Amino acid sequence: MRPIRSILRVEVIAICTVAFLADVMSGILGATFSLHAEDLGASVVFIGFLTSLTGLVGLVSSVPIGVISDRVGRSRVLAYGMAAFALAMLLFAIAPGPGWLVPGRLMLGAAMVGSFWIAAAYMGDVVTPAERGMAFGLLTTAMGLGFAVGPLVGGVIADSAGIRWAYAVAAIVGAAGVVVVLTVLRGRRPLATATSRPRSSIRKSLRVGRERPVVVAGIANILSTIAFGGAVATIFPLYGRDLGFSDAAIGTMFAVRAAASTLVRLPSGALTGIVGSKQVVLGAILIEVVAVTGMGTADTRRMLLGWLILEGIGFGAFLVSAQAYLAANTVEATRGAAVGFYSMSGGLGNTLAPLLLGIVAGVFSLRTVFFVSGAAVAIGLVVICWLWFRVPSASVVPGAAEHRAYARGGLQQ
Repeated sequence: MRPIRSILRVEVIAICTVAFLADVMSGILGATFSLHAEDLGASVVFIGFLTSLTGLVGLVSSVPIGVISDRVGRSRVLAYGMAAFALAMLLFAIAPGPGWLVPGRLMLGAAMVGSFWIAAAYMGDVVTPAERGMAFGLLTTAMGLGFAVGPLVGGVIADSAGIRWAYAVAAIVGAAGVVVVLTVLRGRRPLATATSRPRSSIRKSLRVGRERPVVVAGIANILSTIAFGGAVATIFPLYGRDLGFSDAAIGTMFAVRAAASTLVRLPSGALTGIVGSKQVVLGAILIEVVAVTGMGTADTRRMLLGWLILEGIGFGAFLVSAQAYLAANTVEATRGAAVGFYSMSGGLGNTLAPLLLGIVAGVFSLRTVFFVSGAAVAIGLVVICWLWFRVPSASVVPGAAEHRAYARGGLQQ
């Protein structure tokens, strides 16, 4: 494990800054979009449709955007991603009616992939194996801080000047991110290939989705989305209200969870550097199993908050360790595609988990959702352990041979 000071190079700081700015925009949007759409005359059903549009675009665009980043370079795609994010916020700011929100939501799906996930791939390119744990701890901490700052900034501006102005400020934030990419990151080479950038054929980039590390990371990402995107983000607020908690109390509980999730990310990065990303991934998912199942047993605010904080800790540790694991088991030439497959798995989970768990809640009860979610994630954890440990742990990194050949000058462009 490297000291944090040795990791704070220009590239690392710039990538963290871009991720922070992207999450500021995401935080502003998350705290205000439903209200803005409702003010424009959108129904609850249409608001849900708008949200689904973003998820679906992210689902279908993740792999193509990742492959493109392998071909043309991370900084170029990251700049376009931040520009698309800023343009989407501007479209929300000037929308005269609910139908005019559709283009922005479509653009937002691709923008999130091109900013958040390409930033993660870029981080994997510019740090050494010994630095990955702390580097991804810094990256996910920056993301958490941005998502905490965004709602505060957006709320203040919305209250004083209106939601449209909050989106206008968000667009400026996105433009600042583009400037950071173009002025700091553009033209900088990854450490592993300082002389020239390896390229892989599109066929090889797509084939990376069949590699075991990418498959396992994708399954783990689906499990995390079942726990958070399905049980916590979708069902938990309804469960809290069913227990008699006010909306303000539920919001405060989520704020505490977000703080716990953010605070644990840097220590989780350090732990990843000590014990390995695989072990931290397994531990994080196990924590989420315990926490989500525990929510089904809680009937007081203190108990529910305790389980929610524990879930936030597991989620924060997972974000760091899963990204570090993916970076450790891919090479630069196909890392964008691998991150695209990983992002696509999360989109699949976020699309299906809320729907299926909503059906469970409707047929049985809200409380049952937490037990079903915990059981599903536990079964998935067993599958991951089987995939990881049924062969010797010292497996070959996908594309490593080609990568070494390229470094020796033997791989043709």
